[in-house]
Amino acid sequence: NVGMVGISGFGAEQLMAAKLNPPHLKAIFPLDPRGAYGEAGGFRDEYPGGVIHLFRFLLQVYASAHHQKGQPKPLPPEREKLWQEAIANPDFKMYPHVYNVLALKGQHFPAYFDILIDPYDKEAAVEKSEAEFSKINVPTYTGSGWYGYTYKTHLNGAQNWFRNLKAPHKKLLLAGPAHLDRPVKAFHNEMLRWYDQWLKGIDTGILNDPPVRFWVMGANEWRSASDWPPRETQWIKLYLRGWERLTTEPFTPSSADDYQAPDAFAQMPASQTNRIQKLRYLSEPLPDDATIAGPSVLHLYASIDQDDTNWIVILKDVGPDVGVQTAREGERDITPGLHERELTRGWLKASHRAVDPKRSLPGRPWHPLTRAAHKPVAPGEINEYAIEIMATANQFKQGHRICIEIT
Repeated sequence: NVGMVGISGFGAEQLMAAKLNPPHLKAIFPLDPRGAYGEAGGFRDEYPGGVIHLFRFLLQVYASAHHQKGQPKPLPPEREKLWQEAIANPDFKMYPHVYNVLALKGQHFPAYFDILIDPYDKEAAVEKSEAEFSKINVPTYTGSGWYGYTYKTHLNGAQNWFRNLKAPHKKLLLAGPAHLDRPVKAFHNEMLRWYDQWLKGIDTGILNDPPVRFWVMGANEWRSASDWPPRETQWIKLYLRGWERLTTEPFTPSSADDYQAPDAFAQMPASQTNRIQKLRYLSEPLPDDATIAGPSVLHLYASIDQDDTNWIVILKDVGPDVGVQTAREGERDITPGLHERELTRGWLKASHRAVDPKRSLPGRPWHPLTRAAHKPVAPGEINEYAIEIMATANQFKQGHRICIEIT
C-alpha cells in the first residue's frame, strides 16, 4: 500500500499521479497543491483576474539570475510577435527586472517568460482539467492556509481541487496566516491519522470528522464544515457610499449627485514613489461579532481614462473603534490610529471583465481570461467589474470595522 506526501510542486505531483490510478496508490495528502486548472498549476489559479505578479520571478531569481547568457536570438515568428507585444506593455516597462526577462527573450526564467509574452488562460487547458477531475478516485486530503492569498496558486488550487474531485473520500484543511515551515513539520499528526486509516486499516476516526476544517482568524480557533464555503453561509450585500462609508443600505441618488466634483485623484509613477493611492470604505463599528468564511466579490461600476487597468481590492479588519460620533452621519473623520489587519485581496484586469455565467459560483465570478475574451475598455465608459476577493475566514470583533480598499 502506497501513500504520498509533499507540498507545493510535490503536492501537484501527487494529484498528477492519482490521475493515472496506479493500483497500489491508496491515498494522497497534497498540501499547497498548486492550481487545479492546467498542467501542474496553470494560469487561472496563479494569476486571478489575469493580473500578472512577481511570485514566479521571485521564486527563481536566486537560482538563476546570475547565469551568463549570450546575445538574445530571434524567436520563431509567432513567438516573436507575442514578444513584440509584451516588450511594449506598460505593465512590464515599470518593473526593470521583469523587463530584463523580456529583453533576454526567455534565456532567464523561461517559464515566467512564457507567461509574460502570452498572459492568457487557455480554454483547452481548462476543459482538459475539467474532464480529468473524475479520474482521481483515491482518498484525497488537500489544503492550504490563509497566508496563500499572497501568491494565490496554492490557496485557489486547494479549494478548486476539493470542489471538483469526485473521489468518495476527500477533505480540505485551511490553516492560519502563518506559512508552513521548511522542512514541513506541520500537520504530521493529521497525516498519520489519514495514512493509518488508508494504508494500515486502523480506524483512526478521521472518517467521522467533518470534511472541512478551517482556521478563523480574529477568533483564533478551528471550525468545521460539511462543505466549502460552509453551507450555512448567509450572503450579505454591503454598498460603497460617499464619505468612505460601507453600509448595508444601497445608495439612493439625489439632485446633489448630479454635481460632478473635480477629479483630484492622482497616482505618482511607480518609478517615483512606493506609495499607492487608494479609495477606502469602512463600515460603522460592528454592534456584535461577525464571522466571514469563504470567498466574496466586489461588483464595481467604474470608468477609466485608459483602455485597461489592474483593479486590486483589499479586505481589512480595522479597530477596535470606541470613538463617539460627534458630527452628522457620514460627515466625521474615522478615529485616527486604528489598528489594521489585512485579510485577503482580489484582482481583476479590466480587459478581462467578461464573465462566464455557466462556470460562475456564488462569490466566485468566472472570468475566461482568454485571448478571445479579452476586450480593451473604451475610455470614459462605465463598466461593471466583478472582482473576486480570495477566500478567507475571520471574526470581526464587536467595535471593529469591515474595510474595503480599491487601488
